[in-house]
Amino acid sequence: MVVGLVITVVIYQVVTTYEGIKRTTTSGADTQQNGIFSLSTLERDVRAAGWGMPSADVMRCSIYLTYADSGSGGGPVPNFPGGPLRITDGGTAAGASDSITILWGSSVRANVLDSLLQNVTANPPATAASKLQPATAVALSSVGGFVWLMDDAGNCALTRITASTPVTLPTTPVTNTVILSHDPATGSATQPNYNPTGNYMTANGWQSLYNANPRIYDVGALVQRTYSVANGSLNSQDYFSSATQAQISNNVVSLKAQYGISDAGSQVVNNWVSATNGASGNWANPTLAELKRIKAVRVAVVVRSPLQERIADGATACTTTTTAPASWPGGPTIDLSNDANWRCYRYRTFETVVPLRNVLWANLS
Repeated sequence: MVVGLVITVVIYQVVTTYEGIKRTTTSGADTQQNGIFSLSTLERDVRAAGWGMPSADVMRCSIYLTYADSGSGGGPVPNFPGGPLRITDGGTAAGASDSITILWGSSVRANVLDSLLQNVTANPPATAASKLQPATAVALSSVGGFVWLMDDAGNCALTRITASTPVTLPTTPVTNTVILSHDPATGSATQPNYNPTGNYMTANGWQSLYNANPRIYDVGALVQRTYSVANGSLNSQDYFSSATQAQISNNVVSLKAQYGISDAGSQVVNNWVSATNGASGNWANPTLAELKRIKAVRVAVVVRSPLQERIADGATACTTTTTAPASWPGGPTIDLSNDANWRCYRYRTFETVVPLRNVLWANLS
């Protein structure tokens, strides 16, 4: 009996040790899978930033006017980036993460200028002056797509086309044009409204008359996707399809990002800056000239193991991880001390540099 008990204890210890090693190995594989998937998803969308959008040379906007109503009251489109990509710095508090908002359209005609035949009253009541009438027939992506309405005053209004009516004008040489409607509607969670009423525009200081070289640019379907970290997950939210956050990957504890900027008129990145107001400029709210200098983004995603390691026998605290993970050499600091048990997990950092190729190509054209 004694020999049997000894053998049983030895077998139990071997099984326990093996099970711990197996759980640690499996946890490491899960961490790697979550990290690679998170980084590849982010990288794919960052590469699309600016596609189907007018270039910075075309979009000379001093202010962006946007509107969204999903049934609970209208207001500006949340977190609208005003450019292909915008980083929101999360600060240096424990557990703080950055967020990245990416904007792109579906049209291949984004930089094609469609001059308007007449000055436009932007308020959308059903009057002839409120309609958009291009000087030539336009091949819009589709009814329901978006256009930028702008003129030389610098106000750029995002407008959704609700109807396109063919019309033949008797005056030559302009013939076979269309009249584009941008009427408001009652918004809902499944069918948001992006065209404000005249009362809203007046109350919120929207430009009502476009009379200095008025023009429109077709951007088609719009995607505005924001990536952020909350409650241990990487989440995304697309304001032009659903207001609901979608979980991309779990056990993601931090997201850090910086802009890769060049000198004015150059395509070569020579500095990395956080999205803050500092000595190198106000990158928390970049101007048009500064937006043109952003040529790349550096991203780090920190993923932890799903398994919380136990405290060693006789110890008073976890020693699985003793030093907080790093983003990249010289990069933003990562502080996970908001979780009292953060040392009980294993971490991996996945980091990459993504060029904003649509910005680079636009600057070469």
